[in-house]
Amino acid sequence: MTEFDYDPTAPDFQEDPYPLFRRLRDDVPAYHNERLRFWALSRYDDVRDAAADHATFANALDHYPDPTGDPSELMPRWMMDFGLFYMDPPRHDHLRRLVSKTFTPSRVTGLEPVIRDLARGLLRKVAESGRAEIVHDYAAPLATQVIGALLGVPEADRWQFRLWAEKIEQRDPRIPAEVAQKEQEETIAAIRAYMVDLVAERRARPQDDLLSGLTQAEEHGERLDDAQIVDLGYQLMIAGNDTTAAMISNGALRLAEFPDQRRRLVDEPGWMANAVEEMTRYDSPTVQSPPRITTRDVELHGRAIPAGSAVVLIWMSANHDERQYPDPARFDVTRKLGRHMGFGHGLHVCLGAHLARLEGRIAFGELLRAMPDYSIVGEPLRWASTWLRPVGRLDIAFDAAVAGRALEAETSA
Repeated sequence: MTEFDYDPTAPDFQEDPYPLFRRLRDDVPAYHNERLRFWALSRYDDVRDAAADHATFANALDHYPDPTGDPSELMPRWMMDFGLFYMDPPRHDHLRRLVSKTFTPSRVTGLEPVIRDLARGLLRKVAESGRAEIVHDYAAPLATQVIGALLGVPEADRWQFRLWAEKIEQRDPRIPAEVAQKEQEETIAAIRAYMVDLVAERRARPQDDLLSGLTQAEEHGERLDDAQIVDLGYQLMIAGNDTTAAMISNGALRLAEFPDQRRRLVDEPGWMANAVEEMTRYDSPTVQSPPRITTRDVELHGRAIPAGSAVVLIWMSANHDERQYPDPARFDVTRKLGRHMGFGHGLHVCLGAHLARLEGRIAFGELLRAMPDYSIVGEPLRWASTWLRPVGRLDIAFDAAVAGRALEAETSA
């Protein structure tokens, strides 16, 4: 069998991975990279089945026999600290239930007016200029402020978390690996030090926020200790930055590339919830290829995957599988999806998916009311990232007069 090199660590990989994913699905659905020591599943059914079978495709690193403890050379250091991400039942289920006691749908729904006010305020800041940079003028500050407000991070400190998140999720191929790793470790240490102090403060003086709720959450007489809350706060703050900002910036790019779909949303905003699902399918905003570790030998598509193997599940490839979605390269806000894996699947489905959906609906509703015919200026910039597919810069131009009138009408209302 002749194989090609699927290497998500390549600097230009995220520019256009879709043709490579199609080759994987069609030619090598159970792919093995001997150089980087991992397997990859790319078809929708295979990815979904593996994500649902945690007994065979485990998450805990102790299933991996390599003495280094890393399931592959692809593993980013910042993800290794995501406690829930690398847990299996029953420990995972117990911890997630405790988090769910305070990260409730009602708490998320209660943020709707906050999100709307934030979105309108960000748009007002750029309305008169007729220009904006979607990532840092809109998507990133919106996501950062919302997750910061939810957790209870003081407003003055929230943007620092965005800077930290960008530091650990970007990969600059010009920087030597050992220098980049040192910078990443220093950034992670800074985040954790901040969270240790904030958790101690919330433990002493609880407020109406998620971190305070976590200090009080209880199940069968058990509570989370400070170290666990720090881990969860770290995970939620970084993931809450990444996922939603990536969804908004990627979605804004797609709406510009498919103006007929944007016009559909402007004329028929009732499609907005469905549009957010399509955006999430098209450019999965979560970790693109989460690793699993086989606990037994697995045979798939005529190939034997040994026990103790690192196997990555490629969400974005699964979401573009022709076997599941007719014409998957077509971006269609009215597509009847049924189900997708833009937020993952199984035990580790995105904990904040309901929050990301709410933010997406509001973010695009407000953006299209103010700037219905925006256009892209210059070339969008994508960050070099092994595991995420974020837009790093997206400049737009729009009619300042139209934006001003729309935002003034919202203020009057």
